[in-house]
Amino acid sequence: MATMAQTVEQVEALENAGIKVVVSDAQDIEGVYYAIRMIGALMGKDAEAEALAADMQAVFADIAANAENTGKTVYFEVSPLQWGLWTAGKNTFMDELASMCGLTNAFADLDGWAAISEEQVLERDPDYIVTITMYYGEGPTPVEEIKGRAGWDALKAVQNDDILNADSNEISRPGPRLVDAAETLYTFVSGDAQEPAA
Repeated sequence: MATMAQTVEQVEALENAGIKVVVSDAQDIEGVYYAIRMIGALMGKDAEAEALAADMQAVFADIAANAENTGKTVYFEVSPLQWGLWTAGKNTFMDELASMCGLTNAFADLDGWAAISEEQVLERDPDYIVTITMYYGEGPTPVEEIKGRAGWDALKAVQNDDILNADSNEISRPGPRLVDAAETLYTFVSGDAQEPAA
């Protein structure tokens, strides 16, 4: 993730080159709707943007209505161990996806995106692990790498093989594909395929 200073420098460089810049920094689902509507307004596509936001809201509502509150926890690994563990806390769209699917974010006590330790994950013993690590076809898969970590074999998620290697483009980017991420997470947790909203 780019730091705020990098973003400001990049915007200033583009503006100094005579390019008009609009920045969206959606951190939650409501922010995604706002960004979609803003881009729609900028492009003269208000109706299309409103329809897209409405479609997203309908799918999310269907998932939430069908999901059971399981009382189980999920740990979102947004940066793997080799780069230093990072996760999604409260006030993130990943936290909202967890709630929507009947789960509790294992790190909901943290705000935003946060660095954590292995010890914290082991102490919290999540029921599910969702990693967004990309796999390039060499070495262990992200799921195999998590299963092979020292001490992680004691985690409920590892013992029950409840680890999802989610598509990082769907779940880590605040945009329309969060619908796909929500459907994937719902199916992973419930075993039921989510029917599209009518």
